Amino acid sequence: MSFKSASPQIYATMNVKGEFRKWMDNDIFKRLAALAGGGWYWDSATMTLKKPGPQTIALETPWIHCNVGHSKNCNFDHHIAFTHFHIIPPKCQSCWKVCMGLPDFESLMFMEELQTSMEWPCKCGIELRDYTTKKYGAYFYTNSLEEGRERYQNIVDIVSQYMTNGKEIAEGIILKRGCTEFEMIKGPSPYWHMTAAEEKLYEMLISHVDLPKNQAKQPDIMKNYVRQNWILWAHSHGDMSYLKWNDNTPLFPDYVKYHKGDIEEIKKDMADALESVQPKTKSTEELPTVHYEKEVIGEQDELT
Repeated sequence: MSFKSASPQIYATMNVKGEFRKWMDNDIFKRLAALAGGGWYWDSATMTLKKPGPQTIALETPWIHCNVGHSKNCNFDHHIAFTHFHIIPPKCQSCWKVCMGLPDFESLMFMEELQTSMEWPCKCGIELRDYTTKKYGAYFYTNSLEEGRERYQNIVDIVSQYMTNGKEIAEGIILKRGCTEFEMIKGPSPYWHMTAAEEKLYEMLISHVDLPKNQAKQPDIMKNYVRQNWILWAHSHGDMSYLKWNDNTPLFPDYVKYHKGDIEEIKKDMADALESVQPKTKSTEELPTVHYEKEVIGEQDELT
């Protein structure tokens, strides 16, 4: 067995004390190892872990962000602190969101238009996560339980009044705390808290991971790309309400169906169709006469 190749359970039994304990507790490199290989690099000048390139809204996203929530830093808090270290940061614990499912593509397009007219931080799109039960979703973000309850009632009233089947859709609207993944992994949200060890680690992450808050607004040209994926998603789920946005034409051709009708008539139609596309073989009498010259020594013969 080579050096440091034993099971992690073996190393967990070490009696770590004194200076060794201080070294381990302050070892930011080992703690940030989860980010290694993901395009991050260590900047010695700033003593921070950085990711090259500007922070922008990803092109391959299922969401249209109608209004950006400037008080959040989801890239850092969710995708770094939680995903890699299972920490639910303070801003995430004070995040309350109004969530709703949408029945079809048509309602999704209406919701995008509705959200665009609002000033509240929100997004809508297709639900690609296989651990959720919605095909389409819309979300509205707030910063407290009180604000969340007020926003919840606002959305229920608006949806009930303006959307087709709005009252039915409104019945499924909920107010929840934080992200779905938090509750699935860390348990019911009333019990969320940061331990002393997590608070210390979170401070280390803030000090040594350079991931600026993304304030970029999603450009309209990107939204056009996202909507194309929405339509393909709708078709793949049998939601043909997208036809209104595709000149009433399905994205893909339908099948020819043979399970009904007279069999002999079907066979005749198939034979007629096949004949219409196959070249006809003409008889010898129908072929035109071909003339050409053949050179023979001393004379010309015309052959047919």
